[in-house]
Amino acid sequence: MNIQLTIPRSKMITSAFMLFFLSIFLTCSTAALADVWDKWDSHTEEYKENEGVEDYVWKEGGNKMPEYPENSDLLEVAGPPAYRNYQYFIDAKNLTVGADGVVRYSIVIRSSSGADNAMYDGIRCTTNQMKNYAYGSTGMDGNKKFIQKTSVAWTPFRTIGATGYAPILAMNYFCDHSGVPLKRHVIIQNIKYGKGPVDGLYN
Repeated sequence: MNIQLTIPRSKMITSAFMLFFLSIFLTCSTAALADVWDKWDSHTEEYKENEGVEDYVWKEGGNKMPEYPENSDLLEVAGPPAYRNYQYFIDAKNLTVGADGVVRYSIVIRSSSGADNAMYDGIRCTTNQMKNYAYGSTGMDGNKKFIQKTSVAWTPFRTIGATGYAPILAMNYFCDHSGVPLKRHVIIQNIKYGKGPVDGLYN
């Protein structure tokens, strides 16, 4: 006795549609997966191009001792509010922005009696640090010049004392809001037409 199973036509059509859509889904999924792997391979290649970037170590470039500032090259900047009896000047002629990102400048601090104290410094905008390379001195011949320090190091900004000008220079003139050193001509422009002291810095 032979038993024949008859599958309704409607179910056969439904099954055919299900198989059709399933094949489309699998095709799309395979394409999407391939796209993901392509992007991953691209990312891997990009990483290989930048391999070792986490091992980057910043190195300071060399610097040459500048000439002692001339009064004709001095541009007045804001100084620490606690030292209002002093005037602070930047030597526009010898201000530089190095390839290492250091803003190097000569600064003259003038007392109310007219006595000058000059220094040659560097500022790192990215780390909020400064370094004093040299100090001004008058030689036996009466000529003023910079004397290079034998031991110097990068130190965090100070907001106290007569040398607490570094954060003011950085925030008002030398660096942008993200801690990147500005171009030399922009710094000069900021000094000439800047906003002045940062409110609340010392409060």
